[in-house]
Amino acid sequence: MTTPSHEHVYYNRSRKLWSIRSNGIVIGHAPSLALAGCVLHAGESARLRCVSTGQRDVHAWIKGTLADAPRAADAVRIGYRPAQPGFRRRDTGAVVTAAATVWFEPDGSAWAASPTTILETLS
Repeated sequence: MTTPSHEHVYYNRSRKLWSIRSNGIVIGHAPSLALAGCVLHAGESARLRCVSTGQRDVHAWIKGTLADAPRAADAVRIGYRPAQPGFRRRDTGAVVTAAATVWFEPDGSAWAASPTTILETLS
């Protein structure tokens, strides 16, 4: 039995596409896609370096398994900005650490189903 591979997805600002990385290697780019069983990662020391130097690098991504599912009507918009630690819900500002599914849209937005926030993680 093989285990499903987990891809890392991040927005490529140069290409204006989502980059898909597997085992540290970019395996493709897509205008839109979906991941299931997601864990959101944002490296804090790299974020602070980006803020202090003004130079961007890839230090935030979402890990999951590629999925083929239409975006849920109750999905919430999430995003990442180097000025603030962690991925955040755009509606409440709560830090999100995981989600059942994340949809990555052609306009660069990301939407999460059943996002887990830090307060829920600590409970």
